Amino acid sequence: MSSVPPPPEKRWPSDAPQIPNPYAPVQPRAPFSKAAIAGFIISCVGLFVFAMAGPLGTAISGLGFRRARERGLRGRGLAIAGMIIGAADFAFYLIARYLLHP
Repeated sequence: MSSVPPPPEKRWPSDAPQIPNPYAPVQPRAPFSKAAIAGFIISCVGLFVFAMAGPLGTAISGLGFRRARERGLRGRGLAIAGMIIGAADFAFYLIARYLLHP
C-alpha cells in the first residue's frame, strides 16, 4: 500500500503581501464644509473686485475651518487658503486706499 503525504497546512508564508478585496464596500467620505467653500470663493472674488470682501471671506473661512475641525468635515485646506487670500486682499485694499491715494 502506498502512502500519500497529506497536503501542506500553509501555502504562503505569513509575511507575503495581502491583496485587498476588490469587492469590499467603499467607505463614504465626509462631506465638505460649506462655509469653507463659500469663504474661499468670496476671498478669491474679492481679489478681482478689489473691495471689502477680504474681511468677509476671512471670517467665513475661519468659521468653515472651525466647523471642519469640530465636526470632522473636509475642507480645512480650502478654509486656510480662504483666510490667507482674504487677509492678502484686505492688505492690498488698505495699501491702495491709504498709500496710493492719500
